[in-house]
Amino acid sequence: MEPAVWDGKYAGEDFAYGKEPNEFVRQCVEQYLKEPCHVVELASGEGRNVAYLAGVGHRVTAVDFSPVGLEKTSALTRALHGEEALKRVEGVQADIMSWRPTTPADIMSWRPHDAVDAVVLSFCHVPARERRGFVEGLVEMLHPGGLVICEVFHPDQVAKGYRQTSGGPTDPTMMVTLQEMRELLGSSRGTEIRAEEVEYVLKEGKLHDGLGAVTRYLWRKGASA
Repeated sequence: MEPAVWDGKYAGEDFAYGKEPNEFVRQCVEQYLKEPCHVVELASGEGRNVAYLAGVGHRVTAVDFSPVGLEKTSALTRALHGEEALKRVEGVQADIMSWRPTTPADIMSWRPHDAVDAVVLSFCHVPARERRGFVEGLVEMLHPGGLVICEVFHPDQVAKGYRQTSGGPTDPTMMVTLQEMRELLGSSRGTEIRAEEVEYVLKEGKLHDGLGAVTRYLWRKGASA
């Protein structure tokens, strides 16, 4: 989709996917990101996860190609958690398929807080033919020990007719099974911490409202990945 399509979804005062963080993201953050760190969210939308992360003390890079979504991210963070939390958010308008964290030209200016401690993918769906390269980019931007926190729709979202109420792409090949997540990341380059295919009732704004089928994956990068 073009940025204008998402700008249209995000137009208006309502938040299409709600103001509260995704529950799986919240659980993973509470359990595994107990100290302030640098989190990147790709396809950050209107900022519900970003606002939450900044509110609990993390520095967040929010990457999305919708300027309307990024504006609402700033507004939501400020409204829920104040100016100090907003200072911890960097909004980046970019294509998530090609964006990478900036590397200082002078390596001596690099600081530990520039490292990426976690990447959040909350209903971030990419074409199947581009998925492996996309995941390689995630692994590359994480420092050893960094986390991938991912919840995406499972192909059953379309097969079982859930998409009509709880959303997701029309093309089931944009969705991901647990088997594919394991093939893309798996144990050879890191540690699988939590992995499941579940169905539950989504209550995430007007576009995620109803029973849905998802794949959840939490993975930690190894030292040699």
